[in-house]
Amino acid sequence: MSEYAISFRDVSYVYGEGTPFFKKALDHVSFDIKEGIITGIIGHTGSGKSTLLQMMNGLLSPHKGQVLVKGNAIGSKALSKRDAAFQVGLVFQYPEYQLFEETVFKDIAYGPKNKGLGEDEIKERVKEAIRFVGLSEDVLEKSPFELSGGQKRRVAIAGVLAMRPEILVLDEPAAGLDPRGRTEIFGNIYNYQKRTGTTVIIVSHSMEDMARYAEELAVMSDGKLMMHDTVRKVFSQRDLLESIGLDVPGITPVIERLRALGMPIKEDIFTVEEAREELLRLLKGGSTHA
Repeated sequence: MSEYAISFRDVSYVYGEGTPFFKKALDHVSFDIKEGIITGIIGHTGSGKSTLLQMMNGLLSPHKGQVLVKGNAIGSKALSKRDAAFQVGLVFQYPEYQLFEETVFKDIAYGPKNKGLGEDEIKERVKEAIRFVGLSEDVLEKSPFELSGGQKRRVAIAGVLAMRPEILVLDEPAAGLDPRGRTEIFGNIYNYQKRTGTTVIIVSHSMEDMARYAEELAVMSDGKLMMHDTVRKVFSQRDLLESIGLDVPGITPVIERLRALGMPIKEDIFTVEEAREELLRLLKGGSTHA
């Protein structure tokens, strides 16, 4: 049994080969994603993030190299593409646009039903999934189109959770939501991961969200893997991040400015919560970290 949830082995992928629209989306990418944690994938638009995600459940196949799920190559005798799709649940950006059933219950039940599960099992999974995303069972008989944008997003995510994937992959799960909606979506995903131990992989443009919820980060630029390390170590490489069009979380420059003004604040602060704790420590007369 592999200790890694997903592994990329010298993976390359191109779009439009032999045409004027040729683009190398992934260029000899190799790295391993650990089991049982939240891993974030960051990079500017066109860096290869979404292509990477679509390979994780066999939706796209590498032109070169291999993608492995728990040690088995997707498309091999040990792991067919169909089995990979069940094992790795993929939530696309704006998944609420894929809602189509007449009730929330039927929408969430669609995947488990196609998997051939019995009626009682389907009901159990639907109710479990709706709780995981922070909605009450009252919404199950409503039309999904009566719900708010944030509720629709949670219903769409619940539809994937009802499949009970071993690995959950989300592409910009909070895109287009207001700050409260972002906090609710990410908070529900974080709580789900902590309760179940599921491996979760998230693509996001928000450095603040990645600092707050992820444990490790993979950094993509022009189809190449630039870094893969703990959140703290990645955000400590500010010069490299800025060189590829990324930045550290917004609170970090504020902390740097306070340090420049002489406040004895420690350097590696990347979330608002960490900043709050550090400032409270200083106000209470705590020891310095300078």
